Amino acid sequence: MSKFSVQEAKKVALSIASNTDEISLAESFVLLAEFLYLHPTEMRARSNELKNLDLTKTFDLEVLAKKYYQSYRKVDFPTMPKTVPDEMVSVMMQNAFDYSFSVCQKIKIEHQQSMACENCVGNLLERYLDSKLRNSGWCWCCGELVKAVDFIYKDSKGNWTRLQIKNRNNSENSSSSAIRSGTTIEKWFRTFSLPSNARKGNTNWNNLPKPMQGYGLSEDDFNTFAKAYLKANKPNKPK
Repeated sequence: MSKFSVQEAKKVALSIASNTDEISLAESFVLLAEFLYLHPTEMRARSNELKNLDLTKTFDLEVLAKKYYQSYRKVDFPTMPKTVPDEMVSVMMQNAFDYSFSVCQKIKIEHQQSMACENCVGNLLERYLDSKLRNSGWCWCCGELVKAVDFIYKDSKGNWTRLQIKNRNNSENSSSSAIRSGTTIEKWFRTFSLPSNARKGNTNWNNLPKPMQGYGLSEDDFNTFAKAYLKANKPNKPK
């Protein structure tokens, strides 16, 4: 019976990597492929091409690797929502809070921009964690390839840590929570949704899972990362 080959998985990843950054991602792919080989029922196969993969075969490793790198290459930049704003909201703002029509139109656009940014924060958070933890054995499961898991880590004894990342403590619906029930999946969130006198600040960086501690993760550092990433990936405006 064929067995999973770390060497073959790495060879496949390196054949797809197109720059220095992607080459450094090869070890993460190997860890992901090994995890899914050992736990095939935890693969989130959202397309037919990912169903029933045999990760002892080079071709199937290539299918997984292409999906993995494709997801990593996707640029996470805020995009305006395509939903049509409810005009009654503007009517209510004018009559309830005495805003003028022109101000309401401005707020409407700013609200859409705010939602676009809010939807993007979680993706940038995962990218930030990957940038800080990749060289320490953590694998970012970008592309939603593992059910309810965003990061995995294997310790020196071969024990796996499964971690789900949330931007806020209230940003999880009941179905997502149910998937984690009865599993060993841990959860960490970045910010609290409500203020409290019992804690200092509104962020949760002091409560990182133990294997993620000691790598300089912080709100200030995340802020710096996000600014640099958005600046580097900002689309050029047409002249």
